[in-house]
Amino acid sequence: MNIPKILLFALLAALSLSIAACGSESEPEHRTLNLEVSEGAINLSGEELRVTQGDTVTVSVASDEHGLFHLHGYDHEVPVGPGEAAEFTFNASASGRFNFTFHPAGEEAVVDHGTLFESDILENGQSFTFKITDDLAGHEIVYHNHMNHEMTGSISVSEISGAADFVAIDALAGGAFSPLQVTVSVSSTVVWTNTVDEHQRIASGPPPENPE
Repeated sequence: MNIPKILLFALLAALSLSIAACGSESEPEHRTLNLEVSEGAINLSGEELRVTQGDTVTVSVASDEHGLFHLHGYDHEVPVGPGEAAEFTFNASASGRFNFTFHPAGEEAVVDHGTLFESDILENGQSFTFKITDDLAGHEIVYHNHMNHEMTGSISVSEISGAADFVAIDALAGGAFSPLQVTVSVSSTVVWTNTVDEHQRIASGPPPENPE
């Protein structure tokens, strides 16, 4: 029996969605997901929405305060606020687990998140490279997996020569990294490689906090 794999929008502690590879021959459809931001929390309006991979999905967001609404992984971000609902549309193509987050206006994490670097979506075996520049000497660079916020890694940039000129970091399952903390010199090259079947996206800065 051929059971269609689905894209599942689930209301958890944070609103998230899981996308599984499609195993169905059914025609793609256009689905709409209605969400509401109330007092900083994201709520699902109506029944749980299930869509098949390959469907076109429109997300409509109403909010009682100004801020940014973000679908991680697909990297759709729209300004929201009181009044007319904001919308964006995407094709449910990538598999994995993704979070919806709401960043209130003026939240510092919106500025810091991904400003130094952010990779494309990495398949198993693909890599992302970042070169340390002079202005980063003496700084600690925090980073995370944009598609899984379970763990944060760090890169310490030494002002003294002699630290590693090249560092390889494995992106593991569940948002983990190995090694988790590294020390490098100015002009060093850092390479992250996805070593698992989960999609990975490496981004600088701490992950945005999910609404409780």
